[in-house]
Amino acid sequence: MATDRGGADAHTGPLREHWFSRMLGLFPPGTLIDLGAGHGKFSIAAADAGWRVTALDARGDRFPEDTRVDWLVGDVRDHDLGGYDVVACLGLFYHLTIDDQLDLLARTSGRPMILDTHVANGRPSPFTLSQPQTLRGYRGRLFEEKDLTRSTASWGNTDSFWPSTRALHRMLGEHGYDVLTATPWYLPTRTFFLCLPR
Repeated sequence: MATDRGGADAHTGPLREHWFSRMLGLFPPGTLIDLGAGHGKFSIAAADAGWRVTALDARGDRFPEDTRVDWLVGDVRDHDLGGYDVVACLGLFYHLTIDDQLDLLARTSGRPMILDTHVANGRPSPFTLSQPQTLRGYRGRLFEEKDLTRSTASWGNTDSFWPSTRALHRMLGEHGYDVLTATPWYLPTRTFFLCLPR
């Protein structure tokens, strides 16, 4: 079966949609912000489920036409995350530096978050990662963002941090979250994490 550069295949999209819908369905519809919204599919799915959605992405070049969603072009590192009932962070977290990850968690703390991310868990990955290292007390690996012109690349940083699974759970716990991990993982190094405020 054909796969893309990230190891995704024809089953990846439907599995991501399944986990997002299942996790979002645990909450009564309210306000949701989709960070790094990209193609907008998850924002539209949330709007279909009755949510008032703000979709935020640094580029906005892949935003579809749907007037039910408030499409915003902006940097997640500068956006006020207060006032939302649920935060969706789907495919963004592993494109951030460790400092930006910790800042994001500090700003989302107290609100449920649906997190879909890669981790450095020792499983085979199509990406080249650095040797294991500890940054800010968290074990993980660096990922070099080689082509910053791609719509799916990081914004403003050339290296991103992939925490180990244990480090990610500790980061989330230290920011007031209990974490449920979706299994089976839809890629060897990537799955959904339901982050619930304590």
